[in-house]
Amino acid sequence: MHATTVLPLLALAITTLAAPLETRHWGSEEYYSLGCPTNTTKPHASQHEQTEVLNTFANEVFVHQQVALGYDTYAAVNFINHAPEVSGSGIAIVVPFQTAELKGGSVEIQRVFVGTNLTGTSFGTIHFKGNSVAFGEGDIAGIWRMIGTCLVEYWDVATGVQPSQNPIAYF
Repeated sequence: MHATTVLPLLALAITTLAAPLETRHWGSEEYYSLGCPTNTTKPHASQHEQTEVLNTFANEVFVHQQVALGYDTYAAVNFINHAPEVSGSGIAIVVPFQTAELKGGSVEIQRVFVGTNLTGTSFGTIHFKGNSVAFGEGDIAGIWRMIGTCLVEYWDVATGVQPSQNPIAYF
């Protein structure tokens, strides 16, 4: 083989191995190892099914404040949590924290959508306007990695709502 053939292949291999975790494709074995609820979720689903699940989860947890119901129904027991305000991962840690955080506040869901990245990994986003006793009004986007209809990994970004020159800022 010539160097002109080998170098592009080597570059592709190095790029693939160095890719961040969120660009790699996970197998359905993670569905079971993280403890997805097999009676209410499934390891393979259409984008439409995933969007329905994420929308139902968002309404149960944030709007109706049925936090335990939403997580017990749709999230892996040991889901991976990257939210900086929570001390760890999994339902046992997140449900009590989120229940207390939502108490006395309100949430308006702005949008819910699901799509895939270039490797076919499914991600869903919940964008909402939150109003909490502790933090006031906030603009929050929660991002879930999904395997089928199970929520297995979470990130969020949030900011307080401040006066803006932009009349359509935040929402």
